Amino acid sequence: MKRLTMLVTSDGRWVLEDSAELLAELGDPDPDYDAALFAVKNLGFIKFQILDGSVIEIELHPRNVQLPALLAIQQQLLSSQVKLFRIKYFDTAWRSEIMISAELAISRLSELCARDSTPPSNDRFIVEPQNYSRLLRQSENPFHLMVQKWRVSFGHFDPSVIPFAISSASDRE
Repeated sequence: MKRLTMLVTSDGRWVLEDSAELLAELGDPDPDYDAALFAVKNLGFIKFQILDGSVIEIELHPRNVQLPALLAIQQQLLSSQVKLFRIKYFDTAWRSEIMISAELAISRLSELCARDSTPPSNDRFIVEPQNYSRLLRQSENPFHLMVQKWRVSFGHFDPSVIPFAISSASDRE
């Protein structure tokens, strides 16, 4: 079986699998481990193989992949004449998917490498739903007066709420 194996670095450069350039990227001139697998799992490299000119295999750890590497792979897929793609990726274990077009492979790679858009949790302000009837019964609760005001205004706060809240907070201090 004839194979061409290359890796894309995290910054989008292409290197051969067993090259001195790859070893230089690792900073280890004589590794006693699988250098390509290490680079894929830990450094955000993407392994790209063409098998017998009929299948392209892409191996990656989506959480570590940077945008330049993803774009380099996607560009290569667009220019390829191959119509069968195997995407091998690591989440909690190695998984594999087969795609029958470059467009599907590009789309799936984008999905896998998409970053969470949820901002990191900041413990300074935490919003938790509360049962307001409990607040009405607890006269020592600092929100007790606010809940009473909310209740008498039928759930609609007017501009007088801000001064009321400020005066209630200063009365408690």
